[in-house]
Amino acid sequence: MIIFGLFGKTGCGKTEILRELKKHHPVVDIEECANTRGSILGDLYHLKQRSQEEFEKELYKQIKKAEEKGYCVVEYEGRKIGGVKKLKIPELFANLNNYTYKILVDCPYECQINRLLNQYLPKNEHEKRILISKFELLRNSLKREEILRTIDKIIELIEKDEYYNAALLIEEKLYREHYMRVIKKIQPDLIVYNEDLDKSVKIVDEFIKSKLKHVDR
Repeated sequence: MIIFGLFGKTGCGKTEILRELKKHHPVVDIEECANTRGSILGDLYHLKQRSQEEFEKELYKQIKKAEEKGYCVVEYEGRKIGGVKKLKIPELFANLNNYTYKILVDCPYECQINRLLNQYLPKNEHEKRILISKFELLRNSLKREEILRTIDKIIELIEKDEYYNAALLIEEKLYREHYMRVIKKIQPDLIVYNEDLDKSVKIVDEFIKSKLKHVDR
């Protein structure tokens, strides 16, 4: 099966692109199957993360449908997904070598931070307490002093409703190292600068169709 992988930093809009591509292509949506986000905060607010067994069951349903078409589009999530409690991703999608084409999605830094804000901004005091509790759980699962101090600072900023500054710190200290490590390992076949979702989807859609055309020949 041909695998088109979406790679890039957290907040660059990979998930939005993936879900638009579902209208025209077989997609394996790892986040949807896990019912969690591919980030350290995992099943935030309305999401309830699935068990490993439930996750694999949902995942293999989507894989089976994609295999019938001979290809799929998937967002690279690494070897595990979820918050404090991680779900293991099957080798098919965990191993970078299994991706036939690698599509790197990038965006302006301000767009990235605004997307993070849209994802995580609590709508009320109840959600604010949930957000803080996620960082407290995360803190309890880590040991590095520098990261522990960062999480304390993030919690302090959330308590003061300084969400923009909290998002900056989350991106810089918690996300950046992880996604840059992956980006450095790949040689992208396509780079998409995602400022406009519709344009980005069109570029990726045309790329996929062009590659499949060569296969059909």
